Amino acid sequence: MSDSAGAGGQREVVVEMQGVDRLTLARVWEKMRAGATLEGPETYLGRAMADHPEYFEFFETMELFGAGQDEHLPKGEENPFAHLTFHFIVGSQIFHQNPPEAEVFYRMRLRAGDDRHDVVHMMINVFQRHLAWAAQHATPDSPPQFDLKAYGATLKTLWPLKTKKLWEKLGYEVAPPSKGKPAARR
Repeated sequence: MSDSAGAGGQREVVVEMQGVDRLTLARVWEKMRAGATLEGPETYLGRAMADHPEYFEFFETMELFGAGQDEHLPKGEENPFAHLTFHFIVGSQIFHQNPPEAEVFYRMRLRAGDDRHDVVHMMINVFQRHLAWAAQHATPDSPPQFDLKAYGATLKTLWPLKTKKLWEKLGYEVAPPSKGKPAARR
């Protein structure tokens, strides 16, 4: 993350995450279409892509746009690169058990009967909140610092809750749909 003064003297925080780029998506999409075996991190990226049929048309046409043309989004919806980047990050956390609570949260929520895609969305929601907190508490002398231990502690606090109560804690009146547009928050 980096911190700089934006136009009008307002602070601007830029979050730098190793994300999903057009070339990586195109490569994984082509492997999936060809029935090739996905390996390593491609596995959780491919699963995230398969879990989002609303982006399939976009995946099919993304090679029509040049690199850096990520503003061409499906029907003005959420940026698939950003969304799949969060899927990729959470998938990596679960796979590598970093933090350890990520894999336990995932396993506990599956055991509670939650859909695996919904569980990943729960984790994305928590991760984004911790990311936002880090950005909001940065100062010019102290760059944003993501607190992995605090994030893990939040997951640990949430994993025993009933599904409805967990979504309420995250600010939703009802669980958001796992595919398509998210539900309105309170």
